[in-house]
Amino acid sequence: MTNKDGLKCPSKTVNTVHRQWMILKYLSRTAERKTTEELRNYLRSEGVNQTQRTIQRDLAFLTDLFPLQCDRDGHQVRWYWQRDSRTELMTGLSFSDSISLLLVQSSLTSLLPKLLFKGLESQFTLAASTLSKSKTLANWSQKFASIEPDLSCSPPAIDKKVLERVQNAVLREQQLEVSYQPIHQSGPKSYQLAPLALVLRGQALYLLATVGKHTDVRRFAMHRMLAAELYGEANPKRDFNLQTYLDTGGMQFTSEGSAGLITFKAKVKVQQADHLEEQPLSDDMQLSKIDDEWCLLTATVIDSWQLRWWIMSHAANVEVMEPESLRASIIKQLDSARALYSKKDEE
Repeated sequence: MTNKDGLKCPSKTVNTVHRQWMILKYLSRTAERKTTEELRNYLRSEGVNQTQRTIQRDLAFLTDLFPLQCDRDGHQVRWYWQRDSRTELMTGLSFSDSISLLLVQSSLTSLLPKLLFKGLESQFTLAASTLSKSKTLANWSQKFASIEPDLSCSPPAIDKKVLERVQNAVLREQQLEVSYQPIHQSGPKSYQLAPLALVLRGQALYLLATVGKHTDVRRFAMHRMLAAELYGEANPKRDFNLQTYLDTGGMQFTSEGSAGLITFKAKVKVQQADHLEEQPLSDDMQLSKIDDEWCLLTATVIDSWQLRWWIMSHAANVEVMEPESLRASIIKQLDSARALYSKKDEE
């Protein structure tokens, strides 16, 4: 093996450096204390086979050069990276990597359990440190931002203790006893939930769970959850796949009696069609020109509240043609809106 200057490097030396670097990288990125056996298993999983004795010699050598410490627990010795020194070993981040990490930090805070988020804190610290060293990017937050495309609303408040317990229950697949305030009811209700996943939808966080012995998946808004306690039992086995749930419109709200998947046809103004070409309603969406003013839109979509909100928000530029039931529903909403404004004008 040769180095970048073309000089020959002893294979044994290269293997040693590679192994020791992997040990350092592993310990620097975890808050847990690891035994030599756990380190050996990690190295094996990465294709590096060595004896425990060799790993012990590596650790003894590395302790003189890096902030490694160990604790004795009976006959076991557990190794760890010295607290608050975790960022010293991290590979550098580019400016674009740093900005990307900090832009997603706020979203991850509400979604990830603290146990998992803690492992990323050092990355966020390094990202902030990297940008602070640049004269042009020290004020990066004044140059880059992430916002919601819809009408800006303040995010609903979530009880921190409740959120942490729910996050841990999702992670450990353990049941919860919760007190929940349904939006159109006067008082809270108690539920025994088997938590399946947390989904951040816009600025609202939802828990997907089954209730009691029921198998249908229900959504619970985290900001309506008043209390949560671990029930002490593991989740019952459920045939649930989060990606399949999302792909089939699980997070699109529908009314009772919804037609589900429909072939949506509508006349849209040419200006609206230009936007739809950039952001299609579905993978199979088609636009065909009717005349200089209108295009015909055809798409397979879910008959959801979101679809109806989209139609109503573009009411002057969209005329629903099919299904007939959807057209009738939109006409009824438009008539109700017109009646409200007509009544005001009469006064």
